[in-house]
Amino acid sequence: MALLSPGFPALDPEAVSLYYTKDPLLENLPILIFYGASTTGNATRSSTRVQAHIYSVAGFQSFPRLTIAPTSPLYAAVHHLPSEKQGDEIYRGLAVSLLSYFAGLSRSVKEISKELAGRQRANRVVPAIFDEMHAGELASNLVKVDKVGEVIRLLSSALSPQCLSWVDVDVVLPPQTIQRVVTQEGSDLVPAVGDDGLPLYHYSQYGSLIDQLGHTAFLPTSKLRRAPSRPTAHSKSRLLSKEQKIAIRREMCELLDTEKNYVAKLHSLVDEIAVDFRQSLQADTSNRSLRPGKDAVGQLFPGSLSSILAANDGFLAELEDVLSTTEDEAIQDIEDLAGDLAKLQLENASAATRRRDPTGTLAFAKTLLTWLPKFNTPYQDYMRMSVGLSEALSAAHDNDTPTVSRTLIDFGEQRLRSMLIEPVQRLPRYSLLLDNIISQLPSSHPAMSGLLKSKDMLADICALDNGGSADSARASSTIRKFLGQWPSWLSPRGRLITAIDAVDLDPPYSNLSSGQDVVLLLFPDTLIIAQKQYSNALSAKGIMTEVDRSVMSPIQQSNTNHGLLFGAAFDLSKLRMSESADGRIVRLTHVATGTSYLQGFHSTSASTSAHVNVKVLVLLGPYEAKAPRLSEDVAKARIEGRFSEPIRDGDKWTLRTVATVPGRLGLITAIYEETAVRKMNTNQTPCRFRVDMDSQGDVLESRSRHSGVEVAAQIIPMGTDQFRLDVLGAEGKRCSETSESENLGNVLINTSEFVQKV
Repeated sequence: MALLSPGFPALDPEAVSLYYTKDPLLENLPILIFYGASTTGNATRSSTRVQAHIYSVAGFQSFPRLTIAPTSPLYAAVHHLPSEKQGDEIYRGLAVSLLSYFAGLSRSVKEISKELAGRQRANRVVPAIFDEMHAGELASNLVKVDKVGEVIRLLSSALSPQCLSWVDVDVVLPPQTIQRVVTQEGSDLVPAVGDDGLPLYHYSQYGSLIDQLGHTAFLPTSKLRRAPSRPTAHSKSRLLSKEQKIAIRREMCELLDTEKNYVAKLHSLVDEIAVDFRQSLQADTSNRSLRPGKDAVGQLFPGSLSSILAANDGFLAELEDVLSTTEDEAIQDIEDLAGDLAKLQLENASAATRRRDPTGTLAFAKTLLTWLPKFNTPYQDYMRMSVGLSEALSAAHDNDTPTVSRTLIDFGEQRLRSMLIEPVQRLPRYSLLLDNIISQLPSSHPAMSGLLKSKDMLADICALDNGGSADSARASSTIRKFLGQWPSWLSPRGRLITAIDAVDLDPPYSNLSSGQDVVLLLFPDTLIIAQKQYSNALSAKGIMTEVDRSVMSPIQQSNTNHGLLFGAAFDLSKLRMSESADGRIVRLTHVATGTSYLQGFHSTSASTSAHVNVKVLVLLGPYEAKAPRLSEDVAKARIEGRFSEPIRDGDKWTLRTVATVPGRLGLITAIYEETAVRKMNTNQTPCRFRVDMDSQGDVLESRSRHSGVEVAAQIIPMGTDQFRLDVLGAEGKRCSETSESENLGNVLINTSEFVQKV
C-alpha cells in the first residue's frame, strides 16, 4: 500500500484564521484559506513568513512556510489588490498565497477548470484564470469567518490520507520474444506448466528482467474459468512406496467398479424405465390429450440422459482397457519393489518415472483428459434440467394422462428420484477419487498435471461454466432486468466479476453510517453502482446468486422487484481509486470528457467539457475493511477489459504479480508482444502506464503513438545485469534511472507510485 496524499494537516485553530469567498469565474464555487503566521521560521524586516492552507474545487494545497517579499515573483498578485488593501499585511499575504496555489496546480487540473469556466459563458470563451490578476481579485473578496475548529474537523474527515494497494501496468516486448516452454512426456512434446499449474514461458534475452516482475498470475478466460488446481496434499517423497502403489491401484479399481455400477444404472434408466414410461403413453385409452403426459416424460428423461450414457459407455470401455493392460506390470512392480528401489537410488527418480509408469497412473490420467471434455455438454444440459426435477415428478404424478401417473406410482417416486439424481452426484465422486490418488503421488510425477487438469474439468462442468460469451450476455441481461431505471446506452462487456455491498457516504464523510446503501457491480470495463431502495433489497450475494441461477437455468429467471435502482456507472479506464489507511473506505474519482462522459454516466447533455465525479464508500460484507482486495480486483478487471479472451488464451500474453508489502504498491503486469496483440485486438483500451522493452525512439513518441497512455516508459538493457528506465510523466516530467536487473520490480513500483501521485 502506497501513500498517495497525506491528507489534511493537523492545524491549530488558535494559530490560523479562516477566510472564505466564492470564485465567480468557476461557477461561484467556494474557496477556503486557513491563514496565519508561520511557526517554522523567523520573519525579517523585508519579508514575512506565513502559513496558508487552501482548498477549492481545484484541490487542496498546504504551504507551511511562505515568504511574502516584494522581490518574490508571487508578489505580483499584490499589485492587483484594491489600493486600500495593498497596505494591509494580511491581504498581501492572502494574494501571494493564492498565486502560489495557482502555480502549484497540475496542467490537467488547470485544463479541466478552464473548461468549467468557459461552460457558463454564452460564447464559450475561456477567461484568463489562475494568473496574478485572478489571485488579486479573489484575495480582495476574502472575508474572515468563525468556527475555524469545526471546519478543520470537517475537512480533516473529507480530506483524509489516501492510499493505493494495486496498480496495473502493460509491458510490451519485441516480436518473437515470448515462447512457450515444452517438456517431453514419453515420446510427446507437451507445453510445460509450473507448480501453480500455469504455463511456463521463455522471454529470450529479457528473461532475467521479466523474472523480477513477480510470479505468474491467473486471470479467468472461457477456457480456464478458475485458477488451475494445485496438489494441496501429495507425497513428500520422490519415490512411491509399496503402500502408495497399492493405494493408487485400489483407487483406480474403485473408480472402475463404481463406474460399472453407474453405467448399469444409466442403462436401466434409458433402456428400461424411460421406455416403460413412453410405452405407457401409447397404452393410454382415455380420450384426454396426451400432450401433458409427453411433456412430463420428456422432462423426466431428456435427450441429454442418452448422451450421458453414450459418453460413459465409451469412458468405461477405455478405462477397463487401461487398467487391464497395466495390471500385470503393476502387480510385478509392487512385488519387486525392493529391487526397484535399489535401481532408482542409482538414477534420477523423476527421469525414471518419465521413462516408465508401472502403476498405470499416467495412462489413467490421459484417459480422463480424453473423455471428460465429452462429458461437458450432456452433463451440463442434464444438470440444468434437473433443477426442475421436483416439479417434473409432481407434474407426472398429477398428470392428466392416467397411465403416466400409474406407472410412476408402480415404480416408486422416491426410487425414480434417486436414480435420476445419480448423474448429478457422479461428478463430485470422480473428484473425491482423484484427490485420493493425487495425495499418494509426488509432485514431480508425470500424471500429476493430467489429474489436476481433470479435477478442473470436473469443477467447470459442476459449476456450469460453458465458457462462452452467451453466459456473460445472459448475466448482463439478468442484472438489467432486476435493476430499475437501467439506461439504454449502458451495455457492460464481459462477465460480472464480483458484487460488493457498500454505503455511499454523504459529505463530509465523517459519519460512516450516513449515506445511501448501494451495491457495486464490477465488470471488465465498467463499475456500476446500484442503489438499494429499502433495507431488505437484494444484496451483493443475492445478485451473484441470481446471475448464477440465470446461467444454470435460463428458463427460470426471477422477475421479482428486488428493490434496486441504477445509480451511476464508471468507465474503468477513466476511474481513479484510492483507499483509507484502515482499508474501510474507498474513494472513486472519475474524470471523463466528451462522449466518454456520456458512456460513463447517465447524462443527457451533449457537453464536450470535462467532468469530475467523486464517490466515497464504506465497504461492507466480505470486503469490509478490505479495500486492498477491491483495488486488486479493479486492477485485474482493467486488464481483463483491455485484452480479449483469444489474446489471453494465446501464447504471446502472460500476467505477473508483484505482491504488496507494508508501505509499498502491488504491481499487476500484463506482458505481451504488441504485434500479436494488435492483430487480434484492434479496439484495445490503452493502459495508463505503458512500458516498452528495448524499444526504438523516445518515450514521448511512444506515448503520442498510443492515445490514452498517460505515462510512457522504456526499459533499455545494458549488458547482462543492468538496465536503464526512462519515464515521461503525465505532466511532462521526465526521470531516468539505471539499476541492476534484480531491482527492476522495485524500480517499477517506485515509478508507479510516482505515476499515481502525478
